[in-house]
This record gives sequence, structure tokens and C-alpha cells, in this order.
Amino acid sequence: MPVSFFEDDEERIEEEEVTETRRRPGRRKHRVRKPRGGGPPLGQSPVARVLIILAAVVVLVLVISLGIKSCLNTKKIGEYRDYFTAVEGILRDSDDIGNQLSDMFMKPDEAVRQALEGKLDESLSAQERLLEKAQAIKAPDQFKKENEWFVASMQIRVRGLKGLQPAVLNALDSRDNQAGAAQVSHEMLILLTSDVAYDEFFYQPAQRVLKDEDIKEIKVPQAKFLKDAALASQQTAVTVLDRLKGGTEQVSGLHGVSLVGVKAKPSGMSLVADSDNSLKASDSLTFEVEVENQGEATENDVLVSLNLTAPGRPSPQKVDGRVPTIAPGERRTIELTGLAADAGGQPALLRAEVGPVAGEANTQNNVGEYRITFS
Repeated sequence: MPVSFFEDDEERIEEEEVTETRRRPGRRKHRVRKPRGGGPPLGQSPVARVLIILAAVVVLVLVISLGIKSCLNTKKIGEYRDYFTAVEGILRDSDDIGNQLSDMFMKPDEAVRQALEGKLDESLSAQERLLEKAQAIKAPDQFKKENEWFVASMQIRVRGLKGLQPAVLNALDSRDNQAGAAQVSHEMLILLTSDVAYDEFFYQPAQRVLKDEDIKEIKVPQAKFLKDAALASQQTAVTVLDRLKGGTEQVSGLHGVSLVGVKAKPSGMSLVADSDNSLKASDSLTFEVEVENQGEATENDVLVSLNLTAPGRPSPQKVDGRVPTIAPGERRTIELTGLAADAGGQPALLRAEVGPVAGEANTQNNVGEYRITFS
């Protein structure tokens, strides 16, 4: 077994002390042991060493705690993202069903009229499958209540489509469009209610949860089943039924639409015709165009156009939209986007035009021009 040099020195000292004691009779022998290791380092007390150890422990605990918190937060965000991705997929497919239904009613052609029953049945079957998918989604605990309303909005759409098919088919067999239109508009109103339920009890509460948890990476999807809320009105249903029956509307009485005004978004500023207007430059400008029916008959599929001639752009830009239906005396607003303008000192010219509609004699109030300086 190896022997430490320090142990040899210690034994040698002890022997010398014993020898010295023997040389001096009358005195007791004392052994003096020196502590091994030489004691604590100079300038560092035991209390200081304890404090350093405690500080290291605190730092370690903080690091571990932050690491665990970060991992849990990442896991939560991933769980939320997966959930809302699933919701968005179902919602997108369901909204497509509504968009196709809207197009079918707003612009029915001969093919639509001949296959109407099959198309309605197909829409219902597709929506029922989406409802099953919605019911199978596992929502995070924070969105359990909201998820019930998401499923409910899909159930409302199934209910509306179930009632719409017989309502439309019965109305087409009847000579009185007014009576059939009442039931059709009722079922369309149910479909419209699905968007209200989704927005009020799913979209807005889910937005608040994400805001409270300071999660900005995830967006809650929005819903729009019917392209135009006017499709749920009885007057629109009368027009739809007439079209589905293959009837042609007589151009009689006074017909005419007018441009009420144009607003820039998101500022909400109303543009002033034949005057200077200042707006912020953008690659995707958005405008709201308000249209009024000044005639005596309901007008359908009213064209709305915006033309922008902007400095620095090689050619005029144009975007179009359509008002599905507008009753006599009614005002409707349509949003158009996609125009672009750069900042500059030279003013641009925006031209807005609505209609004209069939049988319209006076078109002087259909057009407005606005000078705009973009900054």
C-alpha cells in the first residue's frame, strides 16, 4: 500500500515529540496532530463557500425552470397550431360548399336547373361528412367550450341544407314564387346564422384566449358560408326562383343604379370627387363602393368597377366586382381590392363606375372620378 509523504512527516514529528517527552521526566506525553489537507484556502471562509454553492444552486434551478417553461410553451403552441389548422381545413371546405351554392343561385344556367336536386343533395352529403370531421377533432383544454360552438356551426349548416333542398324543389313546383320564396329564405337564413354563431361564440372567444396568452403566431380562421347575406332575403328568393324556373325578367318600369360614394380602407376616409385626396401608398389598396338602386325593380348582378391611373405604373389598373342583388331604394356596399400605387408628388386618378343595368336611361350618376396623392 503506498505511503504518503505527509504521513511520514507526521509520524516523524510524533516520534520527536515522544522522544522529547521521555527526556523530560515528570511531564506527560502529548501527541499533537495537525489536520490533513491544510484547512480552507486563504481569504475564503466556510460561510462564503456555502453562499457560492447556494447561488450556483439557485442559478441552476432558474435555468432548468426556464428550460421547462420554454418546452411547455413550445408544446402548447404546437398543439394550438395543429388544432386551428384542422378547424381551418374543415371550415374552408364547408365555405366552398356555400360559395358554390351562392353561385348556383345568383347565376343559374341551364345545367344548374337540370341537375339542381342532385347538386343540393351533393352539397348536403359533403357538409355531413365535414360535420363528422369536426366532431372528431380533439380540442385543447383551453378551447373545449369554443370547439362545441364550432361543431354547432357545422350542425347548423347541415340543418339549413336539409331544409333548403325540399324548400327549393317545392317552390319550383309552385306557380306562386312569393309563397315558395318565404320558405327558401327561411332556410337560407339558417345557413347565414351558422356564420353568426361561429363568429360570436368561436372566433371572438378564441381570439381572446390567444391574446391573453400572448400567442401571436396563430390566427383564428374566419367563416363565410354565403357570399352575400342578401341571399337570405325573401325578395332575393323570389328572383332566384324565377331564374331557376328559366323565366326572364321583363325590363319594365324605371331602372337605374347610381354611385353613392367611395371610401378608402382601413382609414374609412370618404373620397371627394373632383378634388384632392391624400392616401397612404400600398401594393394592395382597398376601397368600399356604395351603390344605390334608384329604380322601381330589383336589379341583379350589378357590375362595379374601379380604374386607377397612377404615376410610375405602365398602364391603368382595373378591378371589378358585382352586387348580387339590390332592391328598389336599397343601398349596398361592395369591397374591391388589388390596386397598387407608389408614393409620389404626382396625383393619381381613380375612376369608379357602377352598372349600367338593363333598361337604364340615365347613366350620369353612375361614375365618379377622384384625384389621389399617395404618400
